[in-house]
Amino acid sequence: MEKVCLALPPVGVCFADSLDGLEDVAVYHGASYCDAVRLATEGRELVVAPGSIEVCKWSPVVLGIKEPGSDFESRLGPRVEGGPAAVYLAPLDLFRPGLEPDVVIIRGSRGQVDSVAEMLGPGALTQRYRGRFDKSALGAGDTGVSVKAFLTNVVNRALARLSRSEAFDRIIRRAFRSERLTTALEALIKRTMASMSICRNSTVIPFTEDAGNISFFCTGGVAWGGNSPYHVTSGFPYRALREHLDRLDYPITWEVRQR
Repeated sequence: MEKVCLALPPVGVCFADSLDGLEDVAVYHGASYCDAVRLATEGRELVVAPGSIEVCKWSPVVLGIKEPGSDFESRLGPRVEGGPAAVYLAPLDLFRPGLEPDVVIIRGSRGQVDSVAEMLGPGALTQRYRGRFDKSALGAGDTGVSVKAFLTNVVNRALARLSRSEAFDRIIRRAFRSERLTTALEALIKRTMASMSICRNSTVIPFTEDAGNISFFCTGGVAWGGNSPYHVTSGFPYRALREHLDRLDYPITWEVRQR
């Protein structure tokens, strides 16, 4: 049976109702959820808990680990309801026994991600957000959306270069810490670019829709997540991937090789 080759190890995501059994897992403290996913891609188990995200004001609310506390946060959606205690992240090959991922994040070329969706068959991708460029790359060739896709690719390539600069990193950290600036950015980005590409588009939407979603990267996904601007990100329910895992071919992290 033909395999689907991926550029990066898939990362499993579990919305944990409690921290029981996860006491020995490192709690992430850093800029953003996409940075935590980057670390998990490299082979680490992590727990993203309330208070973990120190800069990005977008992800804790949509992930459900923080209640909306302002008009800006109340507009963010869709969100995970029910208030999970934390989000557990790990490469699929290191996922903790006894836990099952809710969602699997897969990143790579558009061709690679499309091949995963084709492998899963009809209905693998949600169509709810088709043409909603901030939430989904589906329909990127449609009239009016293709121009946004082109501009996003140009901007993301520029961001990839700028992200090597400490000065640029300080600027975006300051911007994402400020609710006034974040509110203005949200209004601009959702009309012109992808936003919340890994936390909402690749984690929350596949979870709430019980179907896959594909997204272009947002600013944080490139600058903090370290993702290639030539790639896209996606998420799929684990229950849909479970029987097809042997068809996924991807790099094995150093931590996995040591076990």
